[in-house]
Amino acid sequence: MKVLITGATGFIGSRLALRCLANGDEVVALGQVNNPVEAERRRLIDGAGANVVVASVTDAQAVRDAVRGAQVVYHLAAAQHEANAPDERFRDVNVNGTRTVVEAGAAEGVKRFVHGSSIGVYGATDALTNEHSPLAPDNIYGITKLEGEGVVLSFQDRLPVVIVRISETYGPGDGRLLKLFRGIDRGAFFLIGSGTNLHHLIYIDDLLDGLLLAATKPAAVGRTLVLAGKDSVTTRQMIDTIAAELGRAPSRLHVPLWPVRAVAAVTEGVLRPLGVHPPLHRRRLDFFRKSFRFSGQEAREVLGFEPRVDFARGVAETAAFYRTRGELSSTPSKHPAQAPRHSSQPRAAANGDLKAIADMPLTARIEPFDSFWEGPANVEKGYYTFGLFYRHNYLRFLPPDRGARILAISCGPGYLVDLLTKEGFTNVLGIDSFPEKVEHARRRNLNCIAAEAFPFLYGAPDTFDAIVCEQELNHLTKDEMLKFLQLCRYSVRKNGTLIVHGLNGANPITGAEALAQNFDHYNTFTEYTLRQVLDHAGFTDIRVFPLNLYVFYRNPLNYLLILLNALYVAFFRFSFMLYGKSNRLFTKKIAAVCTNAPTD
Repeated sequence: MKVLITGATGFIGSRLALRCLANGDEVVALGQVNNPVEAERRRLIDGAGANVVVASVTDAQAVRDAVRGAQVVYHLAAAQHEANAPDERFRDVNVNGTRTVVEAGAAEGVKRFVHGSSIGVYGATDALTNEHSPLAPDNIYGITKLEGEGVVLSFQDRLPVVIVRISETYGPGDGRLLKLFRGIDRGAFFLIGSGTNLHHLIYIDDLLDGLLLAATKPAAVGRTLVLAGKDSVTTRQMIDTIAAELGRAPSRLHVPLWPVRAVAAVTEGVLRPLGVHPPLHRRRLDFFRKSFRFSGQEAREVLGFEPRVDFARGVAETAAFYRTRGELSSTPSKHPAQAPRHSSQPRAAANGDLKAIADMPLTARIEPFDSFWEGPANVEKGYYTFGLFYRHNYLRFLPPDRGARILAISCGPGYLVDLLTKEGFTNVLGIDSFPEKVEHARRRNLNCIAAEAFPFLYGAPDTFDAIVCEQELNHLTKDEMLKFLQLCRYSVRKNGTLIVHGLNGANPITGAEALAQNFDHYNTFTEYTLRQVLDHAGFTDIRVFPLNLYVFYRNPLNYLLILLNALYVAFFRFSFMLYGKSNRLFTKKIAAVCTNAPTD
């Protein structure tokens, strides 16, 4: 079969050309050569056997000649990254160029026209998105890509067309994310903003599978479909996954987004009229700002499309590619990327000691550990306030795989379960020993049940990828705490995640009061002792972090409180140093994330 690929010297186009050639297709590859990367891709696909045509999609004669005889056209050419280009450039390529290609396809009678559009047509949205979600492009690229879709659809009575909205794509051959990999590899990357915005990336091999299905499935004709990857991840999770694969410690340095956006706007305003490419522009900051997560249902139903590569595996493959080209250090990974999630298998029989632990009565009677005691009087309001709290403090530490099995202990009304469900997690369970608290969650159709923590952990039929304890460990005695952590090691899969928190005894203002304020508080922690008990229990990769209470950025008062908190911390650190102490965390509560290390 003869196929035409426009944009063939781009990342996706060049990889599609290689795939089609490997499948035995005759490939005409139309693209431009404006830089060394595109020149290298041209040599690559030319050497593999493609008929390379160096031309723009705005050249009507070159396009007509390239289309002639093709059964399938993959139109991937686009003006995308030209930050210093005038708006006319985007419209010329993304709208007029698209019209040129689709007119040629109709005139030559191609059998299928696959148009590569973009998720940029949605603008910015935090909601779960599908093909029928509102379209609100917020920059010239997204605006012109949406106009290009309209051009293609206007030909659907003359041409079998399919529109594919392509999500953020990465993998071997990608030059865009190379900058991120290099920055993390060299320790020069820092986070802009909170890092909680979502990316629904798709690995290049999965995308190519989807494009080929769009070109062959009869049901796809006339449809607009989104192709996105296996899981969505936050920016922080992206950074942590890449850092782990590269064997680098992820940077904890970050700066607020708004001043950087202001600088970018000024830079664009000054340099763009002069024809100078601004080193910083607002579209580049979309990486730290926009969130996308897609249902993928229509691509499954229409194409039978199922992405296979999760982000951790894709990062490992991409890093290996960069290393072979000498674009990253050759240091082997100290923290291999997480293997694909295990299949569900019954756990080995537990020993008698764990059975005895599961059946032991706990000391706390007034406010037991396995129920949630921190909720506000207005339960409904808590879904918003605690959602912000958990998003800011915990979300970045959870597995990037939205299908991961996550257990929330002491879930109460299901505040954490509610947040994770909204974030796209599909396999979250909450347990709480008070049925009346769980009833609030059940009214919201949240997956929460009434159960006591110790016997539940012992009797669960399978392990979890992550366990989060919503109640402080301080409600357990020291002996009970060690036994609880033993049950957690039994119930979290090997290399799985545990998140716990407790009252911070190092805070000179609230530390002593926190221990005395509740009859069922039996201890407090410092950064050292929280790390100490987790290490003693057999967990590794322990990271202790402050729990930030001032996460309501719409309330101006919180900015004053953040400033006062920073002054307090500076004063406390200096005071502790006078006594030879190295305490660094002084928030009211501290938390820890750790890994269940294999025993063999």
